[in-house]
Amino acid sequence: MGDKAVIIALEGPLGVGKTTFTKCLARAMGIKDVVLSPTFTLHSEYGVLDHIDLWRIEDPQELIALGLDKMIAAKKVIVIEWAEKTREQIFQFKSQAIIIWVRFEYGNKENERRIEYEDLSN
Repeated sequence: MGDKAVIIALEGPLGVGKTTFTKCLARAMGIKDVVLSPTFTLHSEYGVLDHIDLWRIEDPQELIALGLDKMIAAKKVIVIEWAEKTREQIFQFKSQAIIIWVRFEYGNKENERRIEYEDLSN
């Protein structure tokens, strides 16, 4: 991919569209596999894209135990749903990865979403 791994940290309430975002990103990256929410497995790999869902974790260190350091060393794109649960662990890799924090919120109308992002790499 590039010189650094890219972590796309997704934050937002249940059902707001984090997995849908990941599916669209995978399609834009040319990934043909069916992307499913890894809620029960925590981690799914699709070539250069790793998809992590932290909904069920109890300890933030579980993110590290999933091998985040190896994904970063491989310079992958890593999407982390429920990233707010592991903010400190993600920021440990600030010098090794580009970190984009994406916040999803429900809008006022049905099917409306507000999305904001911040590049936390600098």
